[in-house]
Amino acid sequence: MIITHKLALAASLGLALGLSATGAYAQTAARSETVVVTRVEPAPQDAGLARRSALARELIDLSVGPNFMKEFERFMVTQMGELDKKGGEEAIWVRTNMPSMASRMIERFMDDLAPIYGSVFTEEELVAQIAFYRTAVGRSVAAKTISLSMASQEVETAAMTNLLEEFESKYCARFDCGEAEQTGAKPSRR
Repeated sequence: MIITHKLALAASLGLALGLSATGAYAQTAARSETVVVTRVEPAPQDAGLARRSALARELIDLSVGPNFMKEFERFMVTQMGELDKKGGEEAIWVRTNMPSMASRMIERFMDDLAPIYGSVFTEEELVAQIAFYRTAVGRSVAAKTISLSMASQEVETAAMTNLLEEFESKYCARFDCGEAEQTGAKPSRR
């Protein structure tokens, strides 16, 4: 069950970071002028949402799809290898069932993201991003996005962990957080 949780977490976090990074980069790279966005307004909800969603799915496929599948498959092979060390019926069952389940999950995940992209980006923005990802530079950016996203996730996790540790330490130095042995907090000042 731990392996399943790790796979799902890696898939969702990696894809989410990848999609956010590629969309922002492509939109900026596709234009020659500098654009500063202070507030993001979703595209108006209208009859064009279906068209934008179809374009969004194409964008997702071009910008992240194949690269995400490669990284996910690499991660799965590593996890399957760990499971194979344990052996037995469980390893055989997971090896038999997990790949097809994971492929379906990724397809559903990408399908579910398309209307979200379609509601945020205009048709013009989607078309520009698709054009960018069809270029040699766009394909190169897409190929690097997943590994960049995973590295960014590690940096973000470390920064958040440091923030929470600092906060807890300072908070517990000021207020009673329970037993001093467990938290390092000062005894109660009551």
